[in-house]
Amino acid sequence: MYQDKIEQEVKNAIALNGDSVKRSNIFEDTSLEPLTFTAYDFACDATHLSRDILSKRTNEEVIVLSKAIDSMLKLGDGLLHELSQKLLNETTSRQSVTLSKGRALYLLCDYFDLNTIVIENLQWCEIFATLTLMHSAEIKFIYDNRFKEDALYLPLKEQVGDEQFAIMQQAMLDRAIRDLLEEIIDSIARAECLFDKKQKSAITGSKGGISKGRRIEPLKEEVIRLYLAKYSSRSNRHAAKLIEADLTQSDSSLLALSSSEEKQVEFGKWIGKFKNGQIKFPINK
Repeated sequence: MYQDKIEQEVKNAIALNGDSVKRSNIFEDTSLEPLTFTAYDFACDATHLSRDILSKRTNEEVIVLSKAIDSMLKLGDGLLHELSQKLLNETTSRQSVTLSKGRALYLLCDYFDLNTIVIENLQWCEIFATLTLMHSAEIKFIYDNRFKEDALYLPLKEQVGDEQFAIMQQAMLDRAIRDLLEEIIDSIARAECLFDKKQKSAITGSKGGISKGRRIEPLKEEVIRLYLAKYSSRSNRHAAKLIEADLTQSDSSLLALSSSEEKQVEFGKWIGKFKNGQIKFPINK
């Protein structure tokens, strides 16, 4: 029992340390260049395939794409919960929904507009290729820093001894690498499929109603942003009511962009169209 307790403490400490140094962006925080860093053998093939897909891009552009991915996954977190729940409700036999980052991004791709990233002729296959490179870079960073000492571990290391602690650390390293390799397999498969089929969903811009549509666009985007950030678990109607209250309370100048007397109804329609993929949300770089 004592040994089990110590082992769990080590695992908790390692997990805590992982959270404390969690990077906002793998390429910016590690200075790894996405198109040139040396990948480890077990991620080498997927890394080179990703670079083939991104052959027309620069390191700087791929970093922009990686930050866009971070933004989409963060902003879409609440929506993913709702989409997962919907999948569970659609069948009686399904007990859970497994979400890799690649699958999460795939579920979100209908809700974000690639045209808002200022990179010419951008395609979704390049987004998934970038995600693959992010996973490969994570493996390189973790593996290259596996022997570094951390003061957080010292008390536990003294309790279990060097040999036992080294075994535990190696087990955690193996698990982290294994999880990232699973992510790579998932992400590169999506990238390769989209690239081979030459799907160009990124260039389906909206047409018509230009002057009015562009004028009201900032309000529409703020409504969707608030929905994603705060109210994705609510019904369309309830979310619209809360969003109108938020904008009114903050005395937002954006409300003046709409001439509708029933803004709550209008907001609810926008949310419905967004959830049906008829409205795309801009991607924060």
